[in-house]
Amino acid sequence: MGEIIARPSCGEEVFEIGNLMANERTGHASKVSVGVFDVHQVEELASDPAGEAILGAAVRLLADGGLSAFTTGRLAAEARVSKTSIYRRWPDKKAIFRAVLSYWVRSAEVEDVGHLGRELEAWYIDRQGEYNTPGWRAIATSVSELAIHDPDIGAAMATDRRATWNTLRHILQRAIDRGEIGEELDIEHLEQFLIGPIYYLGILDDQPIKDEAIKTFLLLAISALGYQDPEGYSFSEGGSVL
Repeated sequence: MGEIIARPSCGEEVFEIGNLMANERTGHASKVSVGVFDVHQVEELASDPAGEAILGAAVRLLADGGLSAFTTGRLAAEARVSKTSIYRRWPDKKAIFRAVLSYWVRSAEVEDVGHLGRELEAWYIDRQGEYNTPGWRAIATSVSELAIHDPDIGAAMATDRRATWNTLRHILQRAIDRGEIGEELDIEHLEQFLIGPIYYLGILDDQPIKDEAIKTFLLLAISALGYQDPEGYSFSEGGSVL
């Protein structure tokens, strides 16, 4: 409905939700591709300190104040660049948010240690650290709100979310290949089953994800997968879930 999230003073341009749909009704839509943030864009960003500063500033604004704090003027001031510098890199608001989304998401880092229990434990600990990062919930809530109102942003968010699941997918596939869990199990459904509780706890509960929750999720996952460690499973010494 073209709802304005923030209405700053002095004619400052705002970031809107639903502005594309409103423009389509008036015949003035200007769609911009918001495809996957690929490796070439990452390489370009690495050689563009100002571009990285802009995206870092955008993440800080969302973390500190959500969408209500997100305007082009504030973004330029936080990044210490001009508005022209922002739009030279990203032609419109949607492209900026798409780049911010891809810049912000991070896949879990888990080594192949040949043991499903240890790898799942490492994955849960990694996600606990990620979701407990200051500002993570505010950013996740902001991009989720954008996704609800803008189908293109929603599709981009879904693409990025699935990309961050690759680590878990590899863990599960290795476990199947090693014969630790049944090959008849559907990996896509397993991903959703394992990710859902911790992800939504991170968004909906305005508290840090505690070690006890990680322990519980891990034990439930191991039980649901029918995994039985021939040597008996116990948490790693020195792990953050102890």
